[in-house]
Amino acid sequence: MNFDKVRDFFDKSGMHDLPTGVAALIGIVLLVLIFKARKSFTRAILFLVAAGLFAGAYWWHQQP
Repeated sequence: MNFDKVRDFFDKSGMHDLPTGVAALIGIVLLVLIFKARKSFTRAILFLVAAGLFAGAYWWHQQP
């Protein structure tokens, strides 16, 4: 397999993109947990936290 494109992507990404990636990754994990949660209150809380993480990741990515 040729991993040149993957290596180039990680070479171009800097420490500025790390909080964006971490917040988005945690948001995806929380979305998976939403489907496994049984109580609607737990689902609502997890959804709000995931939405906040995605909004924060988007905001951080848009900062100059």
